[in-house]
Amino acid sequence: MLTTYIKAGTMKWWRKLKKEVTLRYRIATSKWRTLPDFIIIGTQKGGTTSLFYYLMQHPELTMSHKKEIYFFNLFFDKGLAWYKSHFPFRANTKITGEATPSYIYHPKAAGRVKSILPDVKLIVLLRNPIDRAYSGYAMGLRRKTDTADTFEIAIERELEALKNQNNTDEYTFEKHELYYLERGKYYSQLLPWLEHFASEQLLFIKSENFFQNPEKELIKVYEYLNISTILPKDLSKKNTGKYDKISPETVHRLEAYFREENEQLTNLLGKEFEWHTSSSLLQD
Repeated sequence: MLTTYIKAGTMKWWRKLKKEVTLRYRIATSKWRTLPDFIIIGTQKGGTTSLFYYLMQHPELTMSHKKEIYFFNLFFDKGLAWYKSHFPFRANTKITGEATPSYIYHPKAAGRVKSILPDVKLIVLLRNPIDRAYSGYAMGLRRKTDTADTFEIAIERELEALKNQNNTDEYTFEKHELYYLERGKYYSQLLPWLEHFASEQLLFIKSENFFQNPEKELIKVYEYLNISTILPKDLSKKNTGKYDKISPETVHRLEAYFREENEQLTNLLGKEFEWHTSSSLLQD
């Protein structure tokens, strides 16, 4: 028992040391590293983990050494050297990119990206906001960042917090982890990105289409990035979860909640981004 405990402690210490040494090396060599050619900026629970994994398999791409760097929303104060430490050396001629799906939601992220990467290409996956909200809540339960007993309690908590918030630009823990409905207001979130970037710098993909036919949507991404059409060998879905059904009353309430935003989004992006069904999680 004691021997096992000591070994476990040693391995934990060794992994922590290795991680620290690797980070210091990457930062020390950051001036020779490249910046991303493209960023997957959203949306959370929209299929971004699967897309990142599929792109990792493409021979003409080198992705960031980990998904979700959070530089332009949570860690901007760490500086550019820290951000560049996540990417390959410039001698690597492959196209490189990262995926942090919470960027789309942060009010300052678009301006920050523009200041450093004015010519970057941006990929946006958008999912039915009701399904996305519930999937986000279920993820919060799995990660233990949320302890609300039901989805309905979680959204009531959010709506109450929105009534009482004073500074809408302040990016708090609650907004990052516990706001499920606000993350689904895609039209409002896209406005600063469209203000800072030309329309040809953004590629929009409907998550439901990506889930149903990843090969077809991947070809769109390949064409957008100007790389060869080489589909991945492994198209298994990543970061998926099993969910209970949402009550019809909750679905209808959220349909009304998102109606104006959804209509504005459809006017902006076209009929493809119109969600005809109430929710794939609706109770029978």
